[in-house]
Amino acid sequence: MPLGTVRELLLAGLGRARRSPHRYTWWRIGIGTLFTSLVLALPLSGLFHFDLWRGAHTVAGETVDFTTAAKRFAFPFLGINVLILLATRFLGRYLCGFVCPVGSLARLFDWARSNRRHAGLARAACASVALLLGYAVLAFWCDVRVLVEGTPLARALAAGAWLALSGGLYWLCARIGLAFCQRWCPSGVYFAVLAHEGPTGIELAHPQACTDCGACDSVCPMDLEPRRLAQAAPREERGWYGEGFSNASLCIRCGDCVQVCEGVNARTRAELLQPVALRMGFLRTQDVTADQERERA
Repeated sequence: MPLGTVRELLLAGLGRARRSPHRYTWWRIGIGTLFTSLVLALPLSGLFHFDLWRGAHTVAGETVDFTTAAKRFAFPFLGINVLILLATRFLGRYLCGFVCPVGSLARLFDWARSNRRHAGLARAACASVALLLGYAVLAFWCDVRVLVEGTPLARALAAGAWLALSGGLYWLCARIGLAFCQRWCPSGVYFAVLAHEGPTGIELAHPQACTDCGACDSVCPMDLEPRRLAQAAPREERGWYGEGFSNASLCIRCGDCVQVCEGVNARTRAELLQPVALRMGFLRTQDVTADQERERA
């Protein structure tokens, strides 16, 4: 089931108060649009495309057999994964927080559940995104012209695969939501192993600005304590996340805690110019220590 109404109500209330999406939301929309566009452009451009319908696999405009296409795909695929490995190891799990389509769609469902005034439109938007993502997967493995030009059996199989992918994604994000990230995502476990420690994350940059409201704890999709990621005891074993993961490696760098911290503690435009307790980015341990010492003094 979804993480709960407390998170949804907090973020929805802040959204209405701001009357515009938070900057992290805009970043997610931009990155998600770019990512989906690139995935769609890859097979449609003829640069690379498997075609399980006709067997006319394409690499850089050249039609080859499946084995040749797979071999030529292996090296760039490995290169991309090396880049992902390095980015996650040295910068943290920003891929989980800002790139993952499952997480983005789950957040869209959070918005749909909290936006009762336009619930039908919100769910239609969720279904449209799920269909688009399913179409992107189908287009990578099969020439989408099969939906029009194929035999009745081929059209049925292609349409069935598309609907199964989209329907499965819709169900996953609607019924399980971000709890999937918290417990069962295999990619998340892999990224947590890579990002056991890193130079970026969430920190209590201005302790004197913290009102101890606990809102950041309530919205964290990974069930962490954002103000005490380094000091708090590691989270207990949960789902496919076993023992030994540090809080820093579990943090997906989504920025929800920073968003709610800014919203709860900055109710006027003038207050928005003042620093809030939490920040996300490269950790500034010395600055935090200095702030804490000044606060104690």
